[in-house]
Amino acid sequence: MLLLSSNKRVVISIHKSIFFIIGLLLSFGVTAEDLSESIQVQRLKLSDRDRELLKNIDAQEKFMALLGSPGMLSVETLNEIEFNTRKIAFYRFNDRQYRNFPRVFYDVIEQRLMDKFLRPKRFSVHECFECKTTRVLLKEKQFSILRQLDSNKNLADVGEKIGVDSFVLWEAYMYKGEPVLNLRVVSAVDGRVVWSRQYQNEPDYEYEWEFYSSLWGLKTSRQSTGAEADISISPLLDFGIRTLTRSTITRRLYYGYGIEAFLNTSDRDKIALFGLALSAKLALELDAMLGIERTSYGNWLIYGSIAQALVKSKPVIISKGGLEVRMNRRSYVSIGGVFLFSTEFGSAPLVGYSNTATLGGLSYELTFGFRF
Repeated sequence: MLLLSSNKRVVISIHKSIFFIIGLLLSFGVTAEDLSESIQVQRLKLSDRDRELLKNIDAQEKFMALLGSPGMLSVETLNEIEFNTRKIAFYRFNDRQYRNFPRVFYDVIEQRLMDKFLRPKRFSVHECFECKTTRVLLKEKQFSILRQLDSNKNLADVGEKIGVDSFVLWEAYMYKGEPVLNLRVVSAVDGRVVWSRQYQNEPDYEYEWEFYSSLWGLKTSRQSTGAEADISISPLLDFGIRTLTRSTITRRLYYGYGIEAFLNTSDRDKIALFGLALSAKLALELDAMLGIERTSYGNWLIYGSIAQALVKSKPVIISKGGLEVRMNRRSYVSIGGVFLFSTEFGSAPLVGYSNTATLGGLSYELTFGFRF
């Protein structure tokens, strides 16, 4: 009997200790995420944690660039929200169950979002501890996890409790290597979505080649030796392919080199022009000067090009320059000028005309290009 009583006291003491520890944890506000983090840290090896941290470095840099971009939650955009939305609180949803980043990083993002919403001076931001707390209860020898805002009723109750009329629900994650930030302003009374936005950086496409085709307004002429009028042909067709590389000096400068060919497409029985050229190109983005921040190939560029050409085995220098406009992710158009010194080249015999033709001068260049 004494042994049984002693065993019983030991069991009761163990149970009391367990409940005391759980009560102590709850009194200090330990959340389910805190518990899962503690367990995970114990199971992970140091090398695994290092790899995880290194993986998140690039994500953090990209999110900071997204949050710092000029178009991110501008005053004009925030003023699109209904005027009766005045008192707000922030709540991160979805990712609370599927965490991709350290919790402190989510806190940084939320702080940046708060700063953006406070800038127009029309919103008052209320702290919502219920939005950040996950309660852990022990019921019938099982752990139960209670999240405060799992229903519209809970949303309304918490909104009334902290005195807000709306919640800013947000989530942050990576998609195809780029940051995505989803935001919704939801009425705390009825759960109605008042306003929503998605922000995502355009992927930094690194092109390696571009194919292009141009029209040159240069004239090719052949003098008459008889009663016939001189022959004049325009425009010329130019097409080529070149490499495309981002400069290490500045991310806004690109250079490339390649090969191109040019010829006349009309009256080739009178003048048969054909030339080959090795060309080099420099292009500088203007987006930053226009107040547009981009991470990929720009929308507006000025370019310059110089080429060493052969026209019927005669060497000639061709120089070009102008403005390039990107139409979509891969294609662009440009308008500019082309210049080459006047040069003569041999042409097939033609009755009543000289045996040579002349090419040269200053004229326009229209180009359509495709990058890949």
